[in-house]
Amino acid sequence: MKTVDLETLKQQLKEARNGGRKQQKAFLSSINHHSTNGIVINEMNDSDLQWIAPLALELFVPAVNIVACGMRQKCRHWEEDFLDDDTGETVTVLRTDVIDGETVFTPNDELLDRIGKNIIASFNRLDNEELRDLMFWCVSPEVKDAIDDELYRRDDPVAISNRGVLYQYGDEANGIFIDYDKAKTYYDRAGEEFDPVETARQCRYDAEHTDYPEFTYYRIAGDDVPAVKALLTELYQKYGEHTEPFWYLPLEVVMKSLVGSDAYVGYIQSIHEGDPCEIPVEFYEANRDCLKYALLQVFPNLTIEVIDQD
Repeated sequence: MKTVDLETLKQQLKEARNGGRKQQKAFLSSINHHSTNGIVINEMNDSDLQWIAPLALELFVPAVNIVACGMRQKCRHWEEDFLDDDTGETVTVLRTDVIDGETVFTPNDELLDRIGKNIIASFNRLDNEELRDLMFWCVSPEVKDAIDDELYRRDDPVAISNRGVLYQYGDEANGIFIDYDKAKTYYDRAGEEFDPVETARQCRYDAEHTDYPEFTYYRIAGDDVPAVKALLTELYQKYGEHTEPFWYLPLEVVMKSLVGSDAYVGYIQSIHEGDPCEIPVEFYEANRDCLKYALLQVFPNLTIEVIDQD
């Protein structure tokens, strides 16, 4: 059995194009949050913006979703059959793949900017569910952040939980470093279970038992290099270990000293003198830039290049 009747969708789209606003809104609502959404959008073109864009500017959520999605990407869809081993029946699954460099609608920053401004200006009439939906397909990072802040102001559990996620996994580029205790305070407010001690233990265990830690060079230059060297030397003398030809300084000690977080696992292996100097770091964490952002937060007069070892 086919999962999608493309000809029926095309006919419904044709009727919506030629119909009134009520019919158009009903059609867009019928495909919103549905597996057929992307397929229908692929059948659209720039001329469809003549009837969809006004609805998007009025903040009809399904229209905003389609405009934002269509200006962001274009996908190809196909169906694959496979045999269910338990039932012996043939099951049809819809597959989706993004086409690199293509979009359904010609990108229009002016239109997206107008939609974003309308969203922010209409916070007082949009409920939490509408705001969460708009944030999912948001037209820009700035508007997304504004929606998140508004939802947090309203004590929305999803927005509160999102802040817990930030502190559980970190957003170092924006100055947020892993802090499991702080994550717990947000999860508690959102009514979610979270054990910071067990999370820290499991993350450290997983990191230390990885087969292939990332080995990275930090190439640093700038007026603050002597201060960085002095700090690392001082920390090594207190907490480091020496194994020829390297000395090992635990990464969590450095991160704790810089930004107050000891949730990062790895080792700094000495300092290679030069201009710029190099600091080899063995990471057991997915984010190899964490030390970069921590250093820049304390030592702003640095330039740091992160180089993977081949």
